[in-house]
Amino acid sequence: MSDKVSYGSVSLVRQGDYRFYSFTMPSDVLAETCFVVNRDEDPIEGFQRELDKKRAAEIANYIDSGLGTIPSSIVLSAQEDSDFYYDSKRKSVSFLSINKAFLIIDGQHRVYGFKLAKTALRIPVVVYENLSKRDESRLFIDINSKQKGVPTELLLDIKKMAEYENDTEQYLRELFDTFSTENDSVLYNRLSASKREKGKITRSVFNTAVKPLVKVFGNKNSDEIYEIFNSYLIAFNEGVLVPHKLEEQAFNTTVFKAISGFFPIITARVKDRFGAIYSVDNYYEFTEITGQRIKPAKLATPTNAYKPIVDHLEESLKQEFTL
Repeated sequence: MSDKVSYGSVSLVRQGDYRFYSFTMPSDVLAETCFVVNRDEDPIEGFQRELDKKRAAEIANYIDSGLGTIPSSIVLSAQEDSDFYYDSKRKSVSFLSINKAFLIIDGQHRVYGFKLAKTALRIPVVVYENLSKRDESRLFIDINSKQKGVPTELLLDIKKMAEYENDTEQYLRELFDTFSTENDSVLYNRLSASKREKGKITRSVFNTAVKPLVKVFGNKNSDEIYEIFNSYLIAFNEGVLVPHKLEEQAFNTTVFKAISGFFPIITARVKDRFGAIYSVDNYYEFTEITGQRIKPAKLATPTNAYKPIVDHLEESLKQEFTL
């Protein structure tokens, strides 16, 4: 026979046709009394996504670090077997401590993280009762479609403030900020740090495109890399984009990634011919040739894949050595 547990300081909340109870319970109790049914395991009644164990482990490590705080509520549906009961006079709830007392509507990764963590916390929960399977699935849809996540661009932009940056992120932030503020930057006024804007490259896209180049840059600081990469981008614009009236395509996400991906290839050619003198003129020697031989449609109407464009640019450049 399972024991019954109870918790006080419960608030009864009514919203529209729903009523739910808000309170806190220990994370170990939460982990032992909750369950999920994902869509793959039960195509009839399951609606949860597959558990990402890596994400759950990261939550556990975050909690055990001693700095972790997770204030957002876990949303649960009390099951019939839980014998869930609300005492209005005492402002308390009670239920049987069984392993399927509550179905998780929202928060399965956090709950699994609590189960993996060595540290116990008091966790805010919201509990609905007397929901049908239709109600539970609709609530899941409402929570996951109506709530909008924080944009990646904003999270990256405030990482410095939160002191969460690693060395690579700091390096990329400094480079992005330099391109944003220097008057001679080919990207001046065409970058957006914290939100998506049409015709601008976001910090997230910039980081994705430029991060693979960090090893190519070696030990050079961000100011040195700015001078080199800016020279390349100017030369690419003048040699490849301008002749085909495609200047605006430089700020297309796919094309910008492709232009960045082409950088190590063309930089190797510049170094072979001119040594480590990475000027606009030296890059232009190769971008002009590339621009003469590309198929403009590759840049004018790109798909979401940037690597085929890099391959096409490289093939166009190679023709210089075969003709």
